Amino acid sequence: MRASLIILLFSTYSIFSQNILTDTVFHKVERKETLFSISEKYKIKINDLLNLNPQLRESKLRRNSTILIPVYKTQELEDIVNEDIKNTEQDEMVELVITSLDSIYMQKKKRNNKLNISVLLPFRSSNLNFNSIKEVESLLVDRNLYTIALDLYSGILHAINDLKKMGISINLNVFDTDNSLNKILEISNSEKIRNSDLIIGPLLPRNFETFSAIDFLEGIPKVFPLSNLPIKILKGVIQTVTPRNLLREKMIEYLDINIDRDENIVIIADSLNLDIKNKLTSIFPNSIKIKPEFEGYVLPELLDSLLVDSLPNKVIVESEIFTLVSSIVSQLNSQITPERDVRLYTTYKGNQYDDPSIDIKNLGDLRFTYPSISKKIRSDSITDFKENYKDLFGSLPNSDVVRGYDITKDIVLRILLDNNINKTVKYGEQTYNESKFLYKKDTLGGLFNSSIYILEHFDYDIEEINQ
Repeated sequence: MRASLIILLFSTYSIFSQNILTDTVFHKVERKETLFSISEKYKIKINDLLNLNPQLRESKLRRNSTILIPVYKTQELEDIVNEDIKNTEQDEMVELVITSLDSIYMQKKKRNNKLNISVLLPFRSSNLNFNSIKEVESLLVDRNLYTIALDLYSGILHAINDLKKMGISINLNVFDTDNSLNKILEISNSEKIRNSDLIIGPLLPRNFETFSAIDFLEGIPKVFPLSNLPIKILKGVIQTVTPRNLLREKMIEYLDINIDRDENIVIIADSLNLDIKNKLTSIFPNSIKIKPEFEGYVLPELLDSLLVDSLPNKVIVESEIFTLVSSIVSQLNSQITPERDVRLYTTYKGNQYDDPSIDIKNLGDLRFTYPSISKKIRSDSITDFKENYKDLFGSLPNSDVVRGYDITKDIVLRILLDNNINKTVKYGEQTYNESKFLYKKDTLGGLFNSSIYILEHFDYDIEEINQ
């Protein structure tokens, strides 16, 4: 049986009273487990489980969901760890990670758990003709700034709903920026903005930078939610998306460690990615370099001549030109044979790879590997988050919705745990539905996320590679 506990002691006290909660243990619910069987396993009361997991009072215990187990004595926690290790087969491990923020918050609740949150998003409601159903429907069909704002907002609402179940009182103020800098500057003078404990948005880099540079808002945490484009990370600014340069740096480290220099390495980079091409060449000096043709494609006969049967073929593509990416994926997939192994990598995956015209099975056959800021919830996995969201909004969440939820829950808990949000870096990497956050301090005084996933396509699925 695979170990299902994720454990870490974070208390600094050496002596505890038996009636004081000293720590928590994460337990992954297995098949046929009940609250009674779990309480018996850990020698606790069912009510102890319900107090620490209030959602279980309203919903059933689901297989593969994770719940918190209270620990009242240090020795008990040690016994749990030792017992779990004894029952674990040699090829299985107990993973030690930082305790989750919601667990820490439940133990360190402060008296002041009321927050004023302001959200600045470009709904552009003033430009929308609500009397025209056709116009509204056409706007909502494609992914655009308007739909992104709505999806992010619904994720924020869902997170606030869950946070309220933890006893947190939130007053939400919503402002439509109309994607106008003048409107944003007007909003900044609002008394509700000045009294905010947290501000999410604006959405676009130029608007956010102007807003975050306002002196009298310096002391309020301001969240830049969705873009990985570079911004000035001033005091109070929190860039939740790992910057692109950091994604590339960590992927290069991965390639450096995991690709054998004796394999057949091919680097394809367009003229906009010469810097990354040079970095890769310095690591793989014997690699074959291909410069795409002016029209943005690689000659099939050229690629065919450079791939071999005698060695694994590792192809690294650095481009955000859709026609180039699409043709390379198609050509490489056609080169795969029982004798010829072809793998595809990139240090930055743009939206080009998500285009419907690129067959996801082709990416799976190529074992396409890349860095990412998020890991999608498996399509066949009905999680508590998905079910709760569907109950609340009537549909399953997309990536923007999930991102809004993950960001909001993480930042709100950090603010409640420490008035100085920069000090919350001590809690280490925090993982949620599709995102994880490991914040580091920027030289300008703000925080930026440094977490990444290394993902690999396999058949029709996408799996995380444990680094």
